[in-house]
Amino acid sequence: MRTFGPKWFKEGSLIGEFSDHLGVAVTQKKQAIALHAAKVDAELASKAKSEFIANMSHELRTPLNAIIGFSDMLHTQTVTSPEKVHQYSGYIKQAAEHLLALINGILDVSKIQAGKLSVDREPIDLAPVLSSCLLIIEAKAREKAITVESSVPANLPRIMGDSLRLKQILINLLGNAVKFTPENGRIRVEAQMLQQGYAVISVTDTGVGMSPAEVETAMRPFGQIDTAFNKRHEGTGLGLPIAYALARLHGGDLRIDSQKGAGTRVSIILPAADGTPLAEPHIH
Repeated sequence: MRTFGPKWFKEGSLIGEFSDHLGVAVTQKKQAIALHAAKVDAELASKAKSEFIANMSHELRTPLNAIIGFSDMLHTQTVTSPEKVHQYSGYIKQAAEHLLALINGILDVSKIQAGKLSVDREPIDLAPVLSSCLLIIEAKAREKAITVESSVPANLPRIMGDSLRLKQILINLLGNAVKFTPENGRIRVEAQMLQQGYAVISVTDTGVGMSPAEVETAMRPFGQIDTAFNKRHEGTGLGLPIAYALARLHGGDLRIDSQKGAGTRVSIILPAADGTPLAEPHIH
């Protein structure tokens, strides 16, 4: 009976040569896979960079062209009536505010990616923070005859958070809700307590909704969903990624429940000031 011991693998034997060739083939295959993966990563990075530059070029040019155009008309006194002067100066202000918001968004994303964005958490009352955000967003909602409702329980404990950053989260979410909700739609903002010392703030709309793939796109910085609504409105695709990052910096989370054609609910989970979180927050 023949046994297969070490002598069968001595140099020059058939099995030894096969083993050597197999090892070389496996190594070459691993190198080829690694090279292909690196190539794909480089192509994706290049594509993302190109899309970012194209998107930012458009978003920056739009308000800048408005500022230059209207200010030039005022400077050359092409328009002289007080009504037109007031109207065009208003356009310049709106364009400048949009440009500032755009730049601030880009800076926030850069800080988030560099790990340099921080929040100053302290106990805050949600009701006045939400009220100030609703005042900002309701004007845009009225333009589309969108009904905005809010519900904050009187006994809701204080939230442990940064009031300025919480406003930024809510304005981003409310702005998206108005943007993607058709005329005569409805938006509802609710707050309630969860178990384990967490509170949840939900923004629900009757808008166009998103598929799972679109949700994934919307959560990427500068990722924009190609819809008829999106094409009619300015946007950089920074709102949701920034809101998610800020929620995580607060020790909370952001969840999206959306269905194509049936609206979207975005929930922000934040630690309550009157309770010590003991586990990962989740929504029933």
